Amino acid sequence: MAHFHIDHAALTGQQETPASAAQPKEEFPNVFDYPDFIEMRPQLRQAVHTVAEESFDHPVLPVQIEHMAVALEEQLEQETRKYEAQKVVFVNQKTECNDLLRLYTQVLQVISRHPDPNNTDIEDLIFAVDQTRQALQKLPEKAGVGPLYDPDETRALIPATFYDFVIRRLAHPYYINDYHELRLKDLSTEGQQYVARLSAYAFRDWDAYLTHEYDAQHIIKNEKQLNDQVYYTKLEEIELKYADKAYAQIFADTFNDFTAILKPNYLKRFDIHTTPIPEANAVLCKSLTRIILKRFLVDAQGYEHVMDEPIKQIKTKYAFYLENFS
Repeated sequence: MAHFHIDHAALTGQQETPASAAQPKEEFPNVFDYPDFIEMRPQLRQAVHTVAEESFDHPVLPVQIEHMAVALEEQLEQETRKYEAQKVVFVNQKTECNDLLRLYTQVLQVISRHPDPNNTDIEDLIFAVDQTRQALQKLPEKAGVGPLYDPDETRALIPATFYDFVIRRLAHPYYINDYHELRLKDLSTEGQQYVARLSAYAFRDWDAYLTHEYDAQHIIKNEKQLNDQVYYTKLEEIELKYADKAYAQIFADTFNDFTAILKPNYLKRFDIHTTPIPEANAVLCKSLTRIILKRFLVDAQGYEHVMDEPIKQIKTKYAFYLENFS
């Protein structure tokens, strides 16, 4: 059985706010939305990994721990965002919310085991995690039924939020009617596949995606007795498979462009997954659409060309390798 060092002051919310602690950018203090979260994430992931490791009461393979850690981190973020958006806990969600609070407590206990007064990142993370935990505790209960977290269920985009707004406009060439809503019946078969792919990017952990690419390359580079032609062909296949990582930067740049226009003139806050864009404002929508057309290299027929240059560069590189080194 695991023995935790518990920071009682942190768990009761009675600790002083660290002088350097990053403040949340919205009323609900979601740790995943703190301005300094990029610095906090490695320590949070390590804590979640420890929680996953200690969840097993018998020795298991490292890969099982990794899968559990990834699942817990995804659950932590997705459930937190759901309750942040709802601002209430429905009756059927009480057990789920309590389990989420228990998970936050376990994470906080792990982080607090070895306090280092000189490590302000850890101090800030403890503060952010505890503030999020307290915010979840304070959510009012409400009669009725709300959605429960299902890790195997395809996550849906909230209407009018960033990804929904962008993908609807990129899907224009595929609509078979004038509704322009992301419903399967409104799209051609090709359009349905396209929208499903872009929607998956909204929830993809790009860091983990790149790790998978590096692992795949590592395996090929360590295979023995591969002739040069097979070696370069396999590496090219891997790069082409993961070439869609180009969308990560495009979506990030587009979101930053949107934020510059929307805040503070139209919205006090703009969360990438939960804040609806005021689409009733036609002038605003035209401005945002121009950003999409530019960032996604949309042609006169409405088709985007994000992948054209990355694929061209990969093919050119390996054609050179095969011609000169095989």
